[in-house]
Amino acid sequence: MKKNLIIVLAHQDDEFCIFNRISNFSYKKNIYIFYMTSGMDINLNKKIYNKRDLESLRVLKRLGVLKKNIFFIGRKLSINNNQLYKKLNLAFRQLVFNIKKIKGFKIVYTHSLEGGHEDHDACNYLIKVANLKYNLFNISYQFPAYHGKNLPFIFFKVFDPISENGKIFQKKYDFLDRFRFIYLLFFYKSQLKTWIGLYPFIIFKYLFYKNDGVQKINKFFTVSKPHNGKLLYEKRGYCSYEKFNYEITKFIKNYNLNNVLKK
Repeated sequence: MKKNLIIVLAHQDDEFCIFNRISNFSYKKNIYIFYMTSGMDINLNKKIYNKRDLESLRVLKRLGVLKKNIFFIGRKLSINNNQLYKKLNLAFRQLVFNIKKIKGFKIVYTHSLEGGHEDHDACNYLIKVANLKYNLFNISYQFPAYHGKNLPFIFFKVFDPISENGKIFQKKYDFLDRFRFIYLLFFYKSQLKTWIGLYPFIIFKYLFYKNDGVQKINKFFTVSKPHNGKLLYEKRGYCSYEKFNYEITKFIKNYNLNNVLKK
């Protein structure tokens, strides 16, 4: 049975979180990437690649991913940045439609439920519901991006798995890959303002940490806050957890999975 690597991302450039897994997957023609938002704050022509699409296409090509296996669902459906949790049903139907067409053993990676960005957390629930409702994946993993657990103000940690998500599974960074991954970070020129704040932390991790770290996504889950205290996306004023949880609850009830909701 052929192995497929399926990666479900919130935004173009989020693949930087999982460079190591993409690079080390042997069957490059069986890697599939799904972007669940347009990555933009305003609606653009949904039929034309935007600047963020083009940047990710360049990076993924260098990692060996085939262009035909890269799907910009968020742009196609006009789901803009910070809006995925409001359009979960729309995104879910399109994602499931595409994944059902992929035959063979399916390994999926998506964002950790960590409270860093509401679009990241929404992707996590898309995978959980898809697997519980349709049993789509053989193995499911979540990878950390950034979060503000136990930190004041809007400070954050990068590539730091939180304990609430369970055991950490590591993969060693190849020596030369460390520098290749750092090089690829500078392809994301359109988001330079954001990246300036991220570069020092990510580069430090690539240079001085031996391994990356991911955690499994359990098929059976309960909807809950990623961690105690205020979440990073709340501190930044993007969304309240109450508002996010309301939309997640509506989405889950739509698929008759009420047993995963806290009583």
